[in-house]
Amino acid sequence: MLIALLSLACTEAPEALEPLPTLAVKVASAETREHQPVARIAGVVQPDRRAQMGTRQAGTVESVLVEAGDLVEADQPILRVDARDLEAARTAARLQRQAARAAWEQAVQNEGRFRRLYEQELVARIRMEEAAVKAEQARGLLEQAEAELAAAEINLDYATLRAPFTGVVSEILAETGSFVAPGPPLVIFEDRSRLEVDAGIDAASAMQIQVGQSLPMAFVGIEETIDGRVQAVLPALEGAGVGLRLRLTIEDPPSALKPGMVAEIAVPTMEPSRPRVSIPEAALVRRGQMEGVFVVEPDADGQLRARLRWLVLAAGPADARNWVEVERGLSGGERVVVGDAVDQLTDNQPVTVDTPVQD
Repeated sequence: MLIALLSLACTEAPEALEPLPTLAVKVASAETREHQPVARIAGVVQPDRRAQMGTRQAGTVESVLVEAGDLVEADQPILRVDARDLEAARTAARLQRQAARAAWEQAVQNEGRFRRLYEQELVARIRMEEAAVKAEQARGLLEQAEAELAAAEINLDYATLRAPFTGVVSEILAETGSFVAPGPPLVIFEDRSRLEVDAGIDAASAMQIQVGQSLPMAFVGIEETIDGRVQAVLPALEGAGVGLRLRLTIEDPPSALKPGMVAEIAVPTMEPSRPRVSIPEAALVRRGQMEGVFVVEPDADGQLRARLRWLVLAAGPADARNWVEVERGLSGGERVVVGDAVDQLTDNQPVTVDTPVQD
């Protein structure tokens, strides 16, 4: 009986697999375009303007009014140094000017009185001239007192560091209570409304570049490609530098782009252009480090199916239309699935084509 049961079980047909449902998808045709080979060089982002601010007066830091990363307006106070001695010097200068002004006004009155007496022939001419000389001397002393007061006010003004332009506080090198001396920077201040990128470049690549030309750049952590305008090709003579240095300007940088980040710059080369297939980035299937697409093609019965095909993509970010270039695995004219259906499909699943995506 056991043998009979085993024989019966072996002869039963396996359950049929449930067929995959037919899914409506949108497709786009792979395009063949002329591709200009590029070389990729690394550059470093720098602020357009950078100020290292220090004080002309030695003293103790009284207060730090900002923090690193703060956005401040032009002329906004950033740091104050204890300036009680400077305030005392300004007070003394004001009193000295006040006394000098009173002496000058008295001397002018005396000169006028002696001039009237001389006109009435009541005093000798020498007395009038002496009064005029004293008035002139008093005026000189007043001007000297005013200059000393102005110098005291300027020195007092240097005790407060103010933002030279609207920008970002990059670094604070002094703490409240620390003693500072004239010269060394206390605050580093940057204007990040426009950024620059400096990169070393060889002479052959530099010959393919013109001032004002836009070059695409990619950054880690930033999805979109950012264009930089070529400002100049400069000699790299700083320190032990040799060769050439490419400088680009980013006029309206995104907030995520910061000084110190590394840029990958696409620089044209002297190699001839060649055809390359491009597809929308929305068609890509990413699984780990592998990238592919679902290609729509008919089977032997004429049924359209989405077949998963792994690709080798060209290096570099997507272009302005969010299309990427394919090195191997796809031909121009083949149709690939795009949109939300990419994450829902299974290899060899039957599909129907919805409205094709237009370029």
